[in-house]
Amino acid sequence: MQPKISVTIEPGLVNVPGRDPKAQEVAESLLEQDRQKHHCFFNSQGFHNHLSHHLLAAYDLGAPASVLQAIYDAKSPAQRPIDVGGDATLDQVNITSDNFREYVGQERYYRAFLTFFTEQIKELGVSETLERYIFSDTVNVEGFYMLSRFMSGSYHSWIQTGYGAEFGSDAMVGQGLAQAAIHPPMTPELLLEFAAPGAAEDLLNPSVRDQKGKVSEGKPLLHILRDVYDSEILQPVMPYDPNAVQSTRRDALMKDGRPEEMRRLCATWWSNKSPGEEAAGLEQKVEELFWVTTLLLSGSGKRGRKPRLDFFFMHALNATLFMPSLLKIISNDVSKVKLVKAFLPVTMMYMLIRGRPRIDPGLAMSYTAAPRPPSVSALMLTPSQHIIGDPNQSYNPWFNILASVIYAPDAHTPKVIRALCHATKHYGHKRAASVPGTFLDEARQKETVPGISEVDGTLFVRAAGVVMDTSGWVAHGDEPGKWDFSGLGWEDAWKNED
Repeated sequence: MQPKISVTIEPGLVNVPGRDPKAQEVAESLLEQDRQKHHCFFNSQGFHNHLSHHLLAAYDLGAPASVLQAIYDAKSPAQRPIDVGGDATLDQVNITSDNFREYVGQERYYRAFLTFFTEQIKELGVSETLERYIFSDTVNVEGFYMLSRFMSGSYHSWIQTGYGAEFGSDAMVGQGLAQAAIHPPMTPELLLEFAAPGAAEDLLNPSVRDQKGKVSEGKPLLHILRDVYDSEILQPVMPYDPNAVQSTRRDALMKDGRPEEMRRLCATWWSNKSPGEEAAGLEQKVEELFWVTTLLLSGSGKRGRKPRLDFFFMHALNATLFMPSLLKIISNDVSKVKLVKAFLPVTMMYMLIRGRPRIDPGLAMSYTAAPRPPSVSALMLTPSQHIIGDPNQSYNPWFNILASVIYAPDAHTPKVIRALCHATKHYGHKRAASVPGTFLDEARQKETVPGISEVDGTLFVRAAGVVMDTSGWVAHGDEPGKWDFSGLGWEDAWKNED
């Protein structure tokens, strides 16, 4: 039994109406059952338990108690028990701050780590626990690499901790940190302090910063994306192997000067300002990430072909949603900057092991801004003669999207729709040519990426529509679709017919 900690949850970022007392009670009860009973990996390959993610995404999108219970009943049988293998000796393991290092990276100690982090959060609070066990120098040396572990596993520790931050659940933060502790460190060389303008050591050292004198501004993220495309060093690793697993592609990538080039490009996102000044500009970087990850997901296919939505770009967008909530529970400006700094090289790595697909803004904007379920026509209502306006000509697609997606069988679908809904709320009003970094020149004549000046705030609902069309409007009779694992940046990945 895990130590007692508050299991209440607060409204999420989207907060669709539907949160009644029964839904609240059921959501909290099922989340606690998952925490007490289930391991964070549902199989021995390290595939992640998404049950709590699914429950909270549906809860935030207005799912009633009956749907939340149905999600748990459908997904819990596939989970593994929290003590994998039924090892009775695990009860004797007591992880402390002194012996912590002995157990990292070993999945069998997940429950012991969950107990440890739950106790640390109760004693220190969430912010200080994150500071000590994710961001401090002492846990980011060889053998620890906790920030790298936190970024490992397709962002899942980040996402789990982010759910805890967003919904005010200290219990879920503990789950996220325990998960990070048993992850392997993923390419820690990418998270070394960037040796270029904007390097983290410069931010931390006032004397170094002052010697530079002139303040340099970081590049917009779209400019860095252009630099990735232009880099000779970062060309896709050949030959293309359709059967290569993720780790094989990652190992092939991390050679021949590519890690150094990735760090160099990532460093250009940052200025040489103080941590406090950098932290003040993080909201802009969050916005940039929403635009770029949405374009990677919805605009990296090919015109005239069936849409392909890459599994890892979907995770990058989902993870972006949690950045504002994570930043709120981190009290230290230096650590806030470290968190965001860690995100870009990992996302760049995923882009490169997908074959460096080029975004096509025109493709992303070609999808309809008024997506409809297959059974909903444009003319369905017979309005009264007293009506103001025409409801058959005025259509908000989000009502149908949100009402349908809570029934999706794949947890990733309501998660990504939630991210796109949040982005629409914050950036959906943006006009064309207002995406940060659209132009390379002050005269606003040279586009960073061809067609990017045509992108406006409807990008997010267009992306939501193609997600629903691809994954299936299951509440309206569609069969569930699939995410793409082909490595769609390689031309050979498109040789097979749709």
